[in-house]
Amino acid sequence: MTVVTIILCACASDPMDGVSERRSGYYTAQADGYTLTVVSGVREHSFKSDGKVGSDGKLKPYTLVTLVPDKFDIDAVITFTAEADGCTFGGTMIVHPFAASFSAEFEHETTAKQFTVTIKCGGTTTTLTPQSQITGDMITYDRAISAAKTTVHPKGAYETRARIIKNPLGADGLCWHISFITDSGNTGVLLDPVTARVIAKK
Repeated sequence: MTVVTIILCACASDPMDGVSERRSGYYTAQADGYTLTVVSGVREHSFKSDGKVGSDGKLKPYTLVTLVPDKFDIDAVITFTAEADGCTFGGTMIVHPFAASFSAEFEHETTAKQFTVTIKCGGTTTTLTPQSQITGDMITYDRAISAAKTTVHPKGAYETRARIIKNPLGADGLCWHISFITDSGNTGVLLDPVTARVIAKK
């Protein structure tokens, strides 16, 4: 029985096969006139919608930090320092003039329940503590992909992106956004993160 079990496990399919992005982390924080959103996961090195995972098949970790100040100043120079998972990252944030926000990215997948981000602007220093919005009752990315496949039935060659995102339809909370991308277009599904109920599909 033990031998059979080992063989079956060895032959099990890799849930990341064909996945060009998996975003499983979502954090938020507010303090002193700032709203901070942090997303984290892994994605292909050459990130493009071409229906396939990069030629080397390897994914790189990332954490994207987005800062929205209550009072937006396009000329502000904002630096950050993030202390996450025992590591330190930092740099200057990039302004997004149309979204009235600043952002920065570092090559690490953040997995802690919470961490710290220190923001410096002019002579002011603010420390925020982003908290994970992922709960234990939420389905994992592989279950979300499986549920999405039963809804849109993708065919042929495609890449898959699985992202936990803020619900874009006006409801509170998060949802899974699963995209199946071919070289000529894509289909997508929004899923309830707990029940896997289809919220919307394209």
